[in-house]
Amino acid sequence: MSVTPTLATAQRFLADQNVSRMFGTRLVAFGAESAVVELDIRAEISNHHGAVHGGILAYAADTALAFAGGAALGPDVVTSGLTIDYIAPAVGRTLRASGVVMRAAGRRAACRCELHAIADDGTETLVAVAQGTIVAPERTTEQTTPAPERADGQTPAQERKEERATRKAALRLGRIGTPTVQQVLTERRRTRDNDDGATVALVIEGGGMRGIVSAAMAAVLEEEGLLESVDMIVGTSAGAVNAAALAVGAAGAMAESYAEVFASPEFIDVRRIARGRPVIDGERIVGHVDHLLDIGAAAGTDWAGRLAMVATDVETGRAEALTDFRDRDDLINCLHASGLLPLLAGDPVVWRDRRWLDGGIVEAVPVVTAAARGATHAIVLATRPAGTQPAYGAADVVVERYLRRLNPELAAAYRGRPHRYRETLQQVRDGWSHGMSTVALTPGLGDPLPSRLERDQVALRAARQAAGDVARSLLRELR
Repeated sequence: MSVTPTLATAQRFLADQNVSRMFGTRLVAFGAESAVVELDIRAEISNHHGAVHGGILAYAADTALAFAGGAALGPDVVTSGLTIDYIAPAVGRTLRASGVVMRAAGRRAACRCELHAIADDGTETLVAVAQGTIVAPERTTEQTTPAPERADGQTPAQERKEERATRKAALRLGRIGTPTVQQVLTERRRTRDNDDGATVALVIEGGGMRGIVSAAMAAVLEEEGLLESVDMIVGTSAGAVNAAALAVGAAGAMAESYAEVFASPEFIDVRRIARGRPVIDGERIVGHVDHLLDIGAAAGTDWAGRLAMVATDVETGRAEALTDFRDRDDLINCLHASGLLPLLAGDPVVWRDRRWLDGGIVEAVPVVTAAARGATHAIVLATRPAGTQPAYGAADVVVERYLRRLNPELAAAYRGRPHRYRETLQQVRDGWSHGMSTVALTPGLGDPLPSRLERDQVALRAARQAAGDVARSLLRELR
């Protein structure tokens, strides 16, 4: 396979693998940071129910993810981690795995794969979704002559620089030996030094008015001075608004404003449907947040390059990180793009010469983006209890149809959203996701949970109080 391989070259590379020949795996599409592989469904790869064995589904996903990652990073890649969520039995004529790069940076690519079973009549059934991290290992050169001994005159600063480089390399090796989030935060707060080889991300979920949950958690982190130990903030939708508020030191005021300001028909009103207008006035919301909290000022600070807002590109169907804000107007429009809920908030936002929709279509909890941007550790603020997932009802069917008209990739991503959400949150709760050590702040199963369009101030205040209590409890454990 060459550095920029063609489909034919990639197919030869696949054919060289014994396992591919054994299963009859075919690479049918390759390039533009994507790959599609197919297998014939036959008895030899089926379980006792007559469906393709789950291990074979994982193999197909791994293959598609690896070739998609290779299209972005080059031919020499390995899978650092992979998770798969099984949705339906894989029965029919052909198994197709479609891998796509969601984000590539440096030597890492965060990828997503959807697996479909194709029936004899051509009907496709989504049978599994997977996500994984593909890595291009660092190349090392062998020394042909003995390395020179270290000069006696090496300065302490040089020694410290070498130690930091060694620690950073160790962090990239994987889960074993990687310090936990708690250990990194404790040491940073003790030494007041973040130059330790780690990159700590604060990852913030939104969810419309349910964003009051992550806002309340962020406010507690702000109160406790934890932001000083964070290297980047990544937010989706309302989580992006909360992230921007953190960047200007206004997380507490943001948490208050959900119930006291934005639970108003001025900003959210389902009666607008009857007049053919969007239920949510997203442009007015972000403009008013800026008016109240001056969040646009973050564009002129150090946070401009360390703050990322996840939005979905309509043309590609992929989640993208909007960052490096040029000015206040750029930041505010990126916020609007990140939270443009399909149908509920109107037509896609056009900004930076592209069309955008809500980042939660693809990545409600943006850990993949954080990992792709180089994070080694992540503190995740989620707005749903662990073990739960977004419902998928009649209204979602309407949204899916709307998205299919815009781009079938959007519809597929939206359909797989509940399963990706549950799997992602479970990984985060388990302490390891996409090559990062993680810790999660989530509401309890019995805690009040506002809806996406919640306007009941009592319910919102109760959710804010409960989420703040969760954050304080976890911080006591992290000390």
